[in-house]
Amino acid sequence: MAVVGRGGTLTAQLLRRLLPHPVVELTPCQAALEEGRYRAVVVENFEPKRPGALTGCAAARWGLSRRAGVTVVGLDDPEGRRFAAAAAGTVYAYSDGRPQADLTAKNVRLRGERLEFEALTDRELLRVRVPAGGSPRLYDHLAALAGALALGVPLEEAAARLGGS
Repeated sequence: MAVVGRGGTLTAQLLRRLLPHPVVELTPCQAALEEGRYRAVVVENFEPKRPGALTGCAAARWGLSRRAGVTVVGLDDPEGRRFAAAAAGTVYAYSDGRPQADLTAKNVRLRGERLEFEALTDRELLRVRVPAGGSPRLYDHLAALAGALALGVPLEEAAARLGGS
């Protein structure tokens, strides 16, 4: 599994708890130079972009998707929606509320020191509870959960590992 972003991301840390496979982190530049193949790739878009231009993360997503079994993409980002609509390979999509996603978060709440949401797939609905930390990061948790599901980890098992149980 490859995670493309700034490096040291919460998504990659979470995926390491969820997967029995190695998780490597790549910057967009490293992703462009890297020639390896991956079972899955998660690309985070944390960069500002110029109107009409792709961010480095989005460009890396397009390039790496040709060398990955599945590309995990957020549909709440315009670049993610564009990729999901045009990609030739397998895409596993996540969203905070978009019903066309493979994994959708519903009823998101902060309760004390926990971030809670309902994880909805085409076959399951499960309440997920994770530590909120200093800055709750719903999209990091969704991306990690989607990456695990895309690689066959059962939802209940992945949610339990996310919650620290």
